[in-house]
Amino acid sequence: MRHLVLVLAVVAVASLMVMGCQKSAHDRFRDWTYRRVTAADQLGIADDADAIFLNERPTHLSPWYHH
Repeated sequence: MRHLVLVLAVVAVASLMVMGCQKSAHDRFRDWTYRRVTAADQLGIADDADAIFLNERPTHLSPWYHH
């Protein structure tokens, strides 16, 4: 009986460890959101540098910039 309980406990712990290692859909969404925000921040930093150092050139935020 003790061996059965020990085996069941090992199986339960192993299954909890395996389930805890997988990424959930929310984790993937959070990673995607982080990458999107980081890309937008990089554009914003480039626009700030353009506004400070290159005043005569249009930036991404200006009405003259066309995609």
